[in-house]
Amino acid sequence: MKTRILPILGVLFALTIIGRGVAMSSESDTGHKAAEHAKDAHAEHPASAKANDHGTPHATAKSSDNADKEQCVTGDVLKVINAKMAAMKTREEEMARKETAFTAIEMRLKKEIAVIESAKNALNMGIEKRSKLAMSDLKHLTTMYESMKPKQAAKIFDKMDSKFAAGFIREMQSGQAGLILASMDTEQAYEVSLIIASRNAKYRPRRDKSLP
Repeated sequence: MKTRILPILGVLFALTIIGRGVAMSSESDTGHKAAEHAKDAHAEHPASAKANDHGTPHATAKSSDNADKEQCVTGDVLKVINAKMAAMKTREEEMARKETAFTAIEMRLKKEIAVIESAKNALNMGIEKRSKLAMSDLKHLTTMYESMKPKQAAKIFDKMDSKFAAGFIREMQSGQAGLILASMDTEQAYEVSLIIASRNAKYRPRRDKSLP
């Protein structure tokens, strides 16, 4: 039995030694080929290889990252940004148009207000002028009636409306007005006196309740 085991062990040992030799030969060939490829690459791109030897092994990776970023910005993200910028520009243009329209409306309203104010001032001036003319006419007639004889003036006042006659009597001097009232019809003189006494009665303090 022992005599059979020894030859078998010898064969196995020989096979092991042969296997290791083959493996070492294969690794040597592989290393040699890798060295040759590196040498060829160094000959073709010496600048790149030199840069890598001086401590910039990540340049290629950084370039790849920048390329990825540029690709992202120029893709869907860029489309969204462009769309938003276009929308903002459209809104700005619309706001500018509205502002221009509002400015035009404001200017037109200012012009219309100026025209209205001018017309109002002209109307007020016209009313004031007519009012002065009316007062002047009333004063002229009052002076005329005062210069007449009381009986002659009384005949005219008897035919006037009582309110109208009261207006003239009120503007006359008290002495002349009394003489005209005394010469007037009794009922007309009473109506004229009542109208004059009733003017501004609500602002006058009442001492006698029998008075208007």
